[in-house]
Amino acid sequence: MKRTRRLRGQAMHEYLVILAIVLGVFGLPAFDGKPLLVFFAEAVATGFARFLASISLPL
Repeated sequence: MKRTRRLRGQAMHEYLVILAIVLGVFGLPAFDGKPLLVFFAEAVATGFARFLASISLPL
């Protein structure tokens, strides 16, 4: 019984390590001193602006 409890706790540590690595990759400065998260946000904003411009055109 103790062994299964310990194995369940091990998975939580693995998830926390993976989460820390992913957050570090997205949070660290990449190009031009900006984090990758900013690049993704700008890409989404550009795509959304293009979408809004395309649906606002008259038929």
